[in-house]
Amino acid sequence: MITDSEPAGLGLALALSHVIFIGGIAAAIFCNSKRLKILFAALAIIGCGGDSRILWYYLNDGYVTKIDIIIPTERFPHNLTHDPSLHGNYSYGFLTYGSGIDNRIDYGLKASIITPTIDLSSIITLSTFNKQNFNFNQFVLPLNGRIWYPTNTSSGPYPIVLMVHGNHVSTEPSENGYEYLGTMLAGQGFFTVSVDQTFLNVDPFGSSTGYGQMSKIKKYDVSFSRRPEFIARALILLETLKQLRLWNTQEKNQFHNQLDLSNVGLVGHSRGGEAIVIAYMLNKLKFLPDYPGSISLSNYNFEIKALFSISGTNDGYTPLGYKLKSHDVTMFGIHGIYDADLLSLSFQGKLRSLRFTSNSSNYNFKASLYVNQANHGQFNTNWGRYDLSPGKNQFINVRPLMKIEEQQHICKMYMAALMNIVLKNQTQYRILFEDYRSGLRYLPHTNYISTFQDSKEIIIADFENYDVTIGTIAGSKIKATNLLLWGSVYVEVYRSAMFILQPMKDLIGKYAINLQNPVNGSSVRFMIGRTPEGLVDNLTVLLWYENETFDSHAVHVLPALSKNIYKLSATEYVTAVQTVSFPLTSVFAGLEFVINDTNAQFLIDNIVIAQ
Repeated sequence: MITDSEPAGLGLALALSHVIFIGGIAAAIFCNSKRLKILFAALAIIGCGGDSRILWYYLNDGYVTKIDIIIPTERFPHNLTHDPSLHGNYSYGFLTYGSGIDNRIDYGLKASIITPTIDLSSIITLSTFNKQNFNFNQFVLPLNGRIWYPTNTSSGPYPIVLMVHGNHVSTEPSENGYEYLGTMLAGQGFFTVSVDQTFLNVDPFGSSTGYGQMSKIKKYDVSFSRRPEFIARALILLETLKQLRLWNTQEKNQFHNQLDLSNVGLVGHSRGGEAIVIAYMLNKLKFLPDYPGSISLSNYNFEIKALFSISGTNDGYTPLGYKLKSHDVTMFGIHGIYDADLLSLSFQGKLRSLRFTSNSSNYNFKASLYVNQANHGQFNTNWGRYDLSPGKNQFINVRPLMKIEEQQHICKMYMAALMNIVLKNQTQYRILFEDYRSGLRYLPHTNYISTFQDSKEIIIADFENYDVTIGTIAGSKIKATNLLLWGSVYVEVYRSAMFILQPMKDLIGKYAINLQNPVNGSSVRFMIGRTPEGLVDNLTVLLWYENETFDSHAVHVLPALSKNIYKLSATEYVTAVQTVSFPLTSVFAGLEFVINDTNAQFLIDNIVIAQ
């Protein structure tokens, strides 16, 4: 992590080298002593070398690191028949909407549809600079955005996808950085909106959105640390949906009866990635949680079915001091391993907190994709290769990054697949989330780490129990043999407890889970990875059946992936915990992990039976 002092330190070093360089030259010229001339000339050379070295470090893009691309080859899935991001059959148009009072012409004089303002003064206060720059304040916040829409009215109504950016300097537009997504989705028959929230972003002087009247809560809670800016981002999304609902009912509106409000997907980048989860939670509530002023919420109650997070944040808003919990929605998070803003897949916290109702008739899933050589900013065309603020950006090693077109293509593939699955019931794309290798022929050549869980699975063991001798499913029994390490550990990058296994020296380690009541299913799934210390890439999994037969499967486990985000930082490692799946050929009665090398060290999580 780059601190504020490091750019200043680099500047100080450059200034000192420059003083030595110039001072050495001047002293060598005007000094009469031959020995001192030589000394000062040497100092000038040292200063010149220091100047050159620091300037080279500051101005170059970094260095290329060796990246070993490893694609597991066993149990290869069925391939997708085509790239989900291919342009669809719909012609589309584009327009902007806004308050008409904005200094920005797209949302002011040239706005095609004029929208009302909303008052969020009870929640936030805009920075002084943003008030002056945008020509409004927290009492009259605009509903602005950009719309890509199918033009064939006879084929409507169309599912709705709302996209929202995250934090970036407020003088640079963020909402128009997703045109590559808007045009693709509109061409496939989605009514797509990129919502403007630039006025909530940090201003050029570093001032952020303030607490507004919510600061009153501090007298009730001295440790108050919530981020009302996140609430504002979520409420603007819901208010935008309310406008769309109104347009859909207005006979003179060009979008009359063209919007399918029963099928809504939300997309968020960075802080926007967390805002969409907050919006999903607030959507069903009557009042804002944990605020004594009883801020009432409008009657939203939209059918939000899909949440797509791009490098999403986590824990910006923790109502009642707890992590935000979600239920019964399909959620996906994509993140770059070379993200210099959010150094790990923090959105895993939101995926971890998502719960599915047992025996529900609705099918949902949650999945993630961790992409090597991808950063934070290239998912937004305007943000680009540098993830931090000017000055700090010069410390980032951007040479290993993939091209922006490649990174955006990955995002397009997964977004098209998710929205078509959830909002149009195109289930043939689900294999991409179950196993990224199904789309390898269309994906850029790099390393991927993917996880997948769904609402129909039966959890055998999630390793969240304090008692390591029992599984999650009732009646299960655990047996460990010849293991040096076995027990639950918390893995920060996945925001989850996982089970670590390491055999004793020169012995075959075994870890078995046996079920008291065997269960039917189509396959066994679990997440598995190895720590940076784990030097062995394989183990054996035995699947035991009710009839006392078993299947044996070899598992090759991805190594921890290295990354060098900063130019002078030491190599860091990302634990590659991947979801793997094995078919069941009979009624499942238990499984056993067999490890026969002392240098092995594996992490296992979420053993489930898929239905």
